[in-house]
Amino acid sequence: MSIIKATKCEIEIQEQTIEDAGCKYMLVLSYEPTGKMSKEIISVVLTNIKPTIKETIDYGNRVVEKGIPTTTKPKDVTTPEQIFGLEGSHE
Repeated sequence: MSIIKATKCEIEIQEQTIEDAGCKYMLVLSYEPTGKMSKEIISVVLTNIKPTIKETIDYGNRVVEKGIPTTTKPKDVTTPEQIFGLEGSHE
């Protein structure tokens, strides 16, 4: 497995509609290398089952799936700046 640091990353899910396609879906993972203006394809995966997208968040001590409720209480919000994520952005 390669670990690649990139400027941009793209996941393309292409549904194949022609009758003699190898599979129903093609997934292409590509990236733009840091400091270069090119698009490099890392991997192509073919499947007949519709792909799913899984988003996670790394909190340092655990990784949780985005959009799924957790038992951890969110921090208290008491100011408009905190509500809109502007904390520390004014003088």
